[in-house]
Amino acid sequence: MAAQERSARTEDGAATSFEYRSRLRIGRLPLVHVVRGIDPSTGRRPPAVGVIAVGQVAVGIIAVGQVALGLISVGQAAIGLGWGIGQVACGLLAAGQVAAGMLGAVGQIALGPRGLGMVHFPGAWVAIGWLLGGIGALAAIARRRRRLAPLLSLPSPTAIRAVRQRGELGESGQPGFSAGNDIAHVAARVISADRLRAPLSGAPCVYWHMVEVGPAFRVHEHGGGEVTIADATGAARVDLASPVIFIRSDNYREIAGPDWALHLETSLVNGDGVHVAGPVTLAPDRDAGGGFRGGDSPLFVGRPDRPLIVTTRDPLSFRAELNFAATIGWMSLAGALGALALALV
Repeated sequence: MAAQERSARTEDGAATSFEYRSRLRIGRLPLVHVVRGIDPSTGRRPPAVGVIAVGQVAVGIIAVGQVALGLISVGQAAIGLGWGIGQVACGLLAAGQVAAGMLGAVGQIALGPRGLGMVHFPGAWVAIGWLLGGIGALAAIARRRRRLAPLLSLPSPTAIRAVRQRGELGESGQPGFSAGNDIAHVAARVISADRLRAPLSGAPCVYWHMVEVGPAFRVHEHGGGEVTIADATGAARVDLASPVIFIRSDNYREIAGPDWALHLETSLVNGDGVHVAGPVTLAPDRDAGGGFRGGDSPLFVGRPDRPLIVTTRDPLSFRAELNFAATIGWMSLAGALGALALALV
């Protein structure tokens, strides 16, 4: 099976983070998604989302993780809509140290109408697990959707020429982007030269992002200014010194620091293909109309309330994973309500 593997290595060469997404997909959803380690764009442990998902937090048809939510779930906390197996497990059928099953439960503590264990408590206990799993999943998805709103609201990119024309024509014949209509999404390649060096690796780049993660802190640093990107229709500029959410997990480096801190670095280089979504305006550009005439070109500038989204990932994959996870979350909530209704009958 063809696959995409991504890993980070520390200075001694040991792989500490790893991500695998199979190229075989069902729609836009990977058949297999395996995650280990920390997301270099957020400094947090990312969830694995796929038909088969394996990670610290996993959501899938088959989910394996410390916290697993799926039709078949295996983990320390396993919330299975069908089968749940783990230290704390719930599902139609559940097995674990503490098991809550709607049809059957096996464990040291068995919760449900039909249980086998050292201690057995009848009742619709499975509803609690399904309710907590559904609410937790939907809350995390809502937070992620708010964060990626500029990208998810415009999943299909617009040609840079069309963005420029929209700014030149404006509304009611007035040039410029109006409030509420200044969000655009383009797909292009970086054409600026690599004038910076990433602090950990020393690699040439146009932009770098580093996050330091410790037991009780998470510090983000970045470097880079205005970068030019281009597609087949024209060029635009991106102000990477403005508020930016940079998402790239396919090329990064880790270095273990003192006090249990971990430094993760990722960067953007000349030739990289990127999706840029967020606030845009027209601004003077001496290169936009030729070497001597000058002119205007689109300039993407993030705001504190609406940062730019810059990513090397396909936006449709974000949408597919969030929609799939939301479906599992709503199914978990529906199962909880059904279990409670049956208990009241």
